[in-house]
Amino acid sequence: MIKRDLKDNFQISISGQDTWYDMNVPGSAMETFCKEGILPDPYYGMNEYKWTEFWKNDFDIRSAFSVSAEEIASEEILLTFYGIDTVADVFLNGKKLGHTENMHRTWVYQVKELVKEGENLLELHIASPVKFIETYKPEKGREIHFTNTGTTSGSQYIRKAHSMFGWDWGPKLPDAGLFRGVELCCFDTARLGESLIRQEHMDGAVTLHIGSEIEKADGQVVKAGNTAMQSNGNSAAQPESGGSAQPGVSGLQLFYELRDPSSALIYTGTDSDINVTNPALWWPNGYGKQPLYTLTIQLKAGETVLDTREYRIGLRTVTVSREDDQWGQEFAIMVNGVKIFARGADYIPDDCFYPRITREILERDVKACVFANFNCLRVWGGGYYPSDEFYDLCDEYGILLWEDLMYACNIYDVTPEFAENIAIEAKDNILRFRNHACLGLICGNNELECAWTDWKDVQGHAPSLKRDYLYQFEFLLADVVKENAPDAFYWPSSPSSGGSFDNPCDENRGDCHYWDVWHGQKPFSEYMKHYFRFCSEFGFQSLPSIKTVETFTGEKDRNLFSRVMESHQKNPAANGKILYYLSETFRYPKDLESLIFLSQILQGYAMKEATEHWRRNRGRCMGSIYWQFNDNWPVASWSSMDYYGRYKALHYMAKGFCDNVAGSIEKKETHIGFWISNETLDPVTVKAKIAVKTLDFQVIEEQEVSKEVPALSAECLFEKEYKELIAGRDDSVFFVVEYEYEQNGQKVSKKEFETFVPVKYLELKDPAFKVTENADGSVSIQTDTFVPYCMLEGISADTIWNENVVAFTDKEAVTLVPVENQKISRDGVRIYDIYHTYH
Repeated sequence: MIKRDLKDNFQISISGQDTWYDMNVPGSAMETFCKEGILPDPYYGMNEYKWTEFWKNDFDIRSAFSVSAEEIASEEILLTFYGIDTVADVFLNGKKLGHTENMHRTWVYQVKELVKEGENLLELHIASPVKFIETYKPEKGREIHFTNTGTTSGSQYIRKAHSMFGWDWGPKLPDAGLFRGVELCCFDTARLGESLIRQEHMDGAVTLHIGSEIEKADGQVVKAGNTAMQSNGNSAAQPESGGSAQPGVSGLQLFYELRDPSSALIYTGTDSDINVTNPALWWPNGYGKQPLYTLTIQLKAGETVLDTREYRIGLRTVTVSREDDQWGQEFAIMVNGVKIFARGADYIPDDCFYPRITREILERDVKACVFANFNCLRVWGGGYYPSDEFYDLCDEYGILLWEDLMYACNIYDVTPEFAENIAIEAKDNILRFRNHACLGLICGNNELECAWTDWKDVQGHAPSLKRDYLYQFEFLLADVVKENAPDAFYWPSSPSSGGSFDNPCDENRGDCHYWDVWHGQKPFSEYMKHYFRFCSEFGFQSLPSIKTVETFTGEKDRNLFSRVMESHQKNPAANGKILYYLSETFRYPKDLESLIFLSQILQGYAMKEATEHWRRNRGRCMGSIYWQFNDNWPVASWSSMDYYGRYKALHYMAKGFCDNVAGSIEKKETHIGFWISNETLDPVTVKAKIAVKTLDFQVIEEQEVSKEVPALSAECLFEKEYKELIAGRDDSVFFVVEYEYEQNGQKVSKKEFETFVPVKYLELKDPAFKVTENADGSVSIQTDTFVPYCMLEGISADTIWNENVVAFTDKEAVTLVPVENQKISRDGVRIYDIYHTYH
C-alpha cells in the first residue's frame, strides 16, 4: 500500500479571473488572500466588513501532482478529501469526480480509471457559500425566517460550520477552501477500513471485542471479527467468526497485537476477542491516571502485510445515569461505575481561519483545561468536528468530551437529500471518535428542542418543520449513533429532559442552560435559587487583555463604546451590560486597563459563585460547564482564555473552584458557612483556620475546625451568624478561611475570603506593593493591607503563572511561579489591584 499527502503545487483564484495564488493545504481563500495582501487582516479594526463582498465570489483551486508507475499498477487508487469547504465540484484530468455540499464529511473517490502515469491535474470549483444560501428555495410553506443573534439569514441551508456566518461572539467570515488534507491511496487486493472496539468489563478484567471492515480492491466492503455485544457493554455474544477465518474474505487474515501502556506485549494472534487481566483503567483528569493501550491490526494475504491500523484505547466504561431520585431524575456522567461531577467549559473553534487550528493550538487548549482542573469539555454544536489530534490529546490528558453533533440554534429543512447527507456526515465523524477513551456522550444539537418550545421566533414556523426536528434528532441521527457507536450514550439536545418536547428546560431532569444572569441582568445571587441536575451552559462576559485589545485597535479606538470596540463585541448592548454589573460591585474605573481587569474579576466571581453552589449540592447537581472556554478571534466575550491563549482572570479562578478538593464560602447576608467539595476517590481530612479581620489584618475573631470529608461528597465544616460581631463596621472587615489537607502525601494549603459588603464600599488603602522579580521568573509580592483581588501580567511575554488573581489577607509574601516552559517577561510585569482601578 502507498499513501501520501497531496499538499504541493496548490493554487487558488477567484473564478473568472486569470490571477492564481499559491495556496497551502490545509488552506483557504481567506488565508491566501490575506497573506497576499489582497484584503486586510479581518481581525483588525473594522476590516471584517471589507470582506463582505468577497464571500460572494466563487473560487477555483488547482494542483498538478505526479503518479508513479508503481502507483498506477495498483489494483485500486483512492483520492480522499478530509475537509472540502463546502459546495464544490471536483475534477481530475478534466473528468468530474463528484459534487460536495458538506464541509463536515470525508469525500472519497475511486480514481483508478482516471489517473495517469506522470502529471495529473486536480481541480475544484468552490461556489460562494453566501450565494448558495441566498438562492436556496425551500418548498412553499416551509420557509425558514428565523435568524439567530449575530448570524446570517439562511445559514441552516448549508452544511458548513454555523459560526462561520457569525454568532454573538464571532464575525461573519464564511471561508472557502481545503481546511484539511488531501490523500492519495494506492493498494492491491484489500485494505483495512474502520474498526469498532467494544469493551466488556467483568470481574476485574476487560475483554475487547473487535469488529473490522475490509475494503476490497473491487469496491466490496465486508465485515470481519466480532461486533456482536449488548450495547451496555456488559455482556458479549459469540463472535461472528473465530480464529483466522474471516467471513467473505477468502485468503485474507486479520492479526491483532495489544500492548499495555508501558509497551509490553499482552497479546498477539488472530482472535478478535482479546482478554486483559488486571487492566489499568482510564480516568478523567482528577480521578486517576490516563493509561492508553496500543492495539495494532494487520491485514495479511499469506505472509504479505496489506495494511496496518493502530488505535490507542483507554479501558473504561462511560455512560450517563438517569436514575429517579427525591428531586426528579439525575443526570450524572458515570466513568468506571463512578458518578463524577463534571467541571469544565464549552469549546468552540479556535479560529475563523480553520487551517490555523493546528496540533500546537489544540495542545495549548487541552493543557489549559488541565491547568484549570477541568475534567470535561463540551464540543459545541455550532462549530465543527475537531481533528483526530484533538481527541488524541483529550485521551492523553483525561478530558472527557460531551460531543455535540453540528447543529445549533436553528431550524432545518429535512429533505430526503439533506437527510442522506447528514446521516453520512454523522457516520463519518462518529467513526473517527467512537473508540476514544475521552468520548463521554454524543448530543444531537444545541438548543433546538427548547427553541421549538420556548422561542417565539421559532414557534411560528410550519408544523412539518417541527416534525422534521423529531425525525432528524430522535430517529435518524439517533439510529446512526446506535449503529456506529452502540456503547455511546446519546442525548437528543442540550438542554433537554430526554426529548419529544417534554419540557426541555425542566430543572429537575436532564441538562439545563441558564442565562438569567447576564442576558436577564439578574444578580449573581440568582444562581443560588437553582439546583440544576446538570448545567451545560451559563456564562458572563469580560474584556480580553489590554495586549489583545491593542492587536485590533488604534489608540483612538480604545474606548469601550468606540465603533471598533463595539464591532469586537457581537452581543448587542453587552458592553453596557458589563458596566451595569460592574456598578453593582466595584467603583467606576479610571481607564480602560482598569475596566478590563474589573470586568475579568466580575466574570470569574460569577462563574465561581455558580459552580461552588452547584458543587455544594453534589448529588442533586452533577455538572457545571460554563460558556465558554475559548475565542475564535480577538473579542469581548464569555471566554476564560482569549484568542491568543491569554488566560483571563476566570481561567485562573477556575483552577481553584474546579479543583478536586475545593473550599467555598456560602454567604447569606451576614450568615456565613464554609464548605469542602471533595471530588476525589478518597476521604480527605481538612483543617481550617477561620477568622474575621480588619483591613490592616488585625484579628477580631478566630477559630479552628477539622473534619474528614468523604470521597465524592460536599460537607459544611462551619457556619455562623456574624451580624452582631460586625455591627457598624461591615465596610472595614473581611472574612477569611485558611485551610489545608494532604493529597498524595503532599500538604496542600489554600484560602478563601469574602466581604460582607460589595467591594466598592470597602475603604481600601494603597497596597504599596513590595515586588521582587526573581531570576527564575517568579515574582514575590507583599503588602500591609487587605487586597481582595490582585492579578499579574507580563509586559511582553504572555507568562502563565502557577496561580494568579490572588488575595492578600495577611502580611505574608505571595510568590507566583511561571508554569513549566513558560516565557518570562524580562522587561517586567504589570500588577492590577482594586485600589488602583480608581486611584
